[in-house]
Amino acid sequence: MISLDNEYTIAIVIAAVTVAVAIVLEIVLKVVKNRMRAGQDDYVPTPRYIVLEAIDGPAILMVLLAGGTYAGAFALDHWHSGRDLDTDLAALLRRAGTVGVVAVGAFLATRIGSLLLDWYAEHVASKTSTQLDDQLIPSFKRMLPILVYALAILWALAIFEIEISPLLATLGIGGIAIALAAQPTLSNYFAGTYVISEGEIEPGDFIEIEGGPSGFVEDISWRSTKLRSRFNNLIIIPNSMMSDNMITNYSRPALAMNVIVTGGVSYSSDLQQVEDILMDVAGKIVVESEHAVTETEPRAGFSVFGDSNIDFWVFLQATDRAGSFQLKSQLIKQIHERFNEAGVVINYPIRHLVVDDVPEEEEGAEQEPTAPEQIVEFVRKS
Repeated sequence: MISLDNEYTIAIVIAAVTVAVAIVLEIVLKVVKNRMRAGQDDYVPTPRYIVLEAIDGPAILMVLLAGGTYAGAFALDHWHSGRDLDTDLAALLRRAGTVGVVAVGAFLATRIGSLLLDWYAEHVASKTSTQLDDQLIPSFKRMLPILVYALAILWALAIFEIEISPLLATLGIGGIAIALAAQPTLSNYFAGTYVISEGEIEPGDFIEIEGGPSGFVEDISWRSTKLRSRFNNLIIIPNSMMSDNMITNYSRPALAMNVIVTGGVSYSSDLQQVEDILMDVAGKIVVESEHAVTETEPRAGFSVFGDSNIDFWVFLQATDRAGSFQLKSQLIKQIHERFNEAGVVINYPIRHLVVDDVPEEEEGAEQEPTAPEQIVEFVRKS
């Protein structure tokens, strides 16, 4: 029969072995990491190295907690067997130790996930053509600890044999209430998911919301989209508004933008001469202006017989939205100058009134006084 002293000795041996295992594990981790970095002064951490770096510390603590709990419970089992106690201290220690291991494991899982997401954001997401992963990673980093620690808490409650079914039901009802209260926030969140996943709007694009503001996209987050207006003001738009309204993206599918200038010339003008002037002006602007797309040929023509003029149009293509304003201004100034030189007339809107001869009133017929005459007569009587 093993004596009491031998039982305590076994517990001490278990604790000593636990410490030895923790020390060996620490040495092994350091050796492996040093070999991975050997001869590389500018070493770029790999996912494997990041995992080893993350577990260095928490893993040692988990080994110590597990071994210490087992050794302590082993000793308490035999200490408790000779005494009449209502509480099973060994079982309580095992549960507490297991909860400690679970807590450290949750911390370790969160740490590894966060470091790997940071590595992905720096070395992978930054090199992709889409902004989707850049936008998703911060959200994943916020949600990861919430999910991991929530599971760890449920596990800890199960270890202490606490019924979690009522708690889950309460959380379900509470979740519904929270969802109803936070409906606008959730609406913006899911709308932001839609905007980001579509990839049709990215920072730097110039957009205009139907019946709303316009500007350059500065940032797209889960709750709102930030625009910089042409007055250099920051406009914050809820994502729900972005998904519920029509949006014109002036930067897609390409930055180049069509420029059309319309006007009119009198009916007495030589239309062939007018067309030659328009094409000559447009062609010179395409060659000379840095804002014009030289690969796109200018075009001009006539569209409609107007009330006072024959309407014309001139087409060019600008390199971007800002350049379109410059091109339109140059077109208007040079067309006006060339029309003046060539004597081409742009009529003002006019109306010709044709009045029939009014028959003379019969002599002696009484005529109704006019409105001014009525006013004068009223003043005299007053």
